[in-house]
Amino acid sequence: MRGLTDRQRQVYDFIADSISCNGFPPTIREIREAFGFSSTNAVFAVLDALERKGYIRRHPSMARGIELLGGLPPGAEGVR
Repeated sequence: MRGLTDRQRQVYDFIADSISCNGFPPTIREIREAFGFSSTNAVFAVLDALERKGYIRRHPSMARGIELLGGLPPGAEGVR
């Protein structure tokens, strides 16, 4: 899989932490608020990149429709 930017890695980690702590992924708005994005379009751009690179799968008909695909090995670093 291709490398991630720092921001993509941060969002991926946020999603993974949310699933680990809450049992379900965050909503688009929760991601926007956590990272201070000015609009949900910025969140969609990051999620599109993560999906294109094979790290997540999205289910558009679900509010919390983000599924991790296992992607990052422990300790893997983001790449710009």
